[in-house]
Amino acid sequence: MKAQFPDEETKSGEFKRQEDAFRDWISNDGSTPYVAEAGRYHLYVSLACPWASRTVIVRKLKGLADAIGLTVVDPVRDDLGWAFRDTSGKIPTGAPFESTDPINGFQFLSEAYKATDPGYKARVTVPVLWDTKTKRIVNNCEDDICRMFNDVFNDFARNKSVDLFPKEIQADHAKLSDFIYNNVNNGVYKAGFATHQRPYEIACRRVFQALDELEQRLSKSRYLFANRGLSRRTGDYFARSCVLTRFTTAISNATCGASSIIQTCRAT
Repeated sequence: MKAQFPDEETKSGEFKRQEDAFRDWISNDGSTPYVAEAGRYHLYVSLACPWASRTVIVRKLKGLADAIGLTVVDPVRDDLGWAFRDTSGKIPTGAPFESTDPINGFQFLSEAYKATDPGYKARVTVPVLWDTKTKRIVNNCEDDICRMFNDVFNDFARNKSVDLFPKEIQADHAKLSDFIYNNVNNGVYKAGFATHQRPYEIACRRVFQALDELEQRLSKSRYLFANRGLSRRTGDYFARSCVLTRFTTAISNATCGASSIIQTCRAT
């Protein structure tokens, strides 16, 4: 089987996700070159990408729509990558199109990567948090972006009381998040992008074992963290929603037992 991302394939046929290239941090105390300001930063996402969907969810729940702009790329990604093309699907890939990027007029997200690092050669991914002042990518790690939205942009949030990363359950939250990431979120990609049968079977088995564990946990409580206060319940809702967005992507992009995943989605 030919690898979809050859640079992210091991010799044994396993999918090994590339590291996020840009991990600068925004601060509200002047400790970093990037200062939290309303209207300065812009979020580029694809709704077809479950990783980017996390940032969309947090931006919505925190009420940051007025502080942080949002542009959605075409969900159809061709050989040229994510395109700022009308998302209606009326424009076929390869045909000329007008950019839908209101910030830079980019036609492809790869232009943002090249503007930040002219020598960038790795895979172009979403989400991207763009700084309109320095005209460069600040961060393309969805976990970093979510945490910055939750913490350093709280002064600009309409829903300041919403805390999606409560410190009281930080250790338990991190442990569960790692489990979900390794076995479910990234697990479906390990299965779908494996090029040898053995790593595919191992990854696929781990996905459904993890789903069984989560199902058992959710059978006792509506939330992943039971008996918590309102802000913590919102955090539970966020985690659960992220799991479901991974499932829908897995159905179309990864050969990971689509019918079983659909049943799980309906059950939860």
